[in-house]
Amino acid sequence: MASLIIIAGPNEGEYFSVHDEITVIGRGDDCQVQLADERASRNHSRVVLDTSQMVPGTSIPLKRYMLEDMGSSNGTSLNGDLLESAAQIDDGQVIGVGGSRLLFTLREFGSAEEALKEITRIGQGSLADAASHWPMTEGWKEERTLTD
Repeated sequence: MASLIIIAGPNEGEYFSVHDEITVIGRGDDCQVQLADERASRNHSRVVLDTSQMVPGTSIPLKRYMLEDMGSSNGTSLNGDLLESAAQIDDGQVIGVGGSRLLFTLREFGSAEEALKEITRIGQGSLADAASHWPMTEGWKEERTLTD
């Protein structure tokens, strides 16, 4: 399984286990990852577990996670790059939703406290510093503002 850890924004420090095939991120009450971020749309983006491809030469499904924007007003970014279409998301990448940043990891933690302890151990004591030391997060701090 995978996890999302909010490293910046109104919900900083919250932890979510990604155990469904589709995990919706946004402000809506029906979102699995609900954000108190006014710049996020109700149903902003989603992480989808894709098992449509097989390991070559076998009938074993190849598991990969995809990030999709759901037609949000402000767009969704992956490591600072605005998504134009669905993109594969890998361990250590940072999702931008409104003013929030969510660290995606393939690690599963027992609790929010355990997750936060691990990522702050990797960094310099803050969530943002920890995320910058996590694999593949270069450029996550870049912020883009879209106009209507």
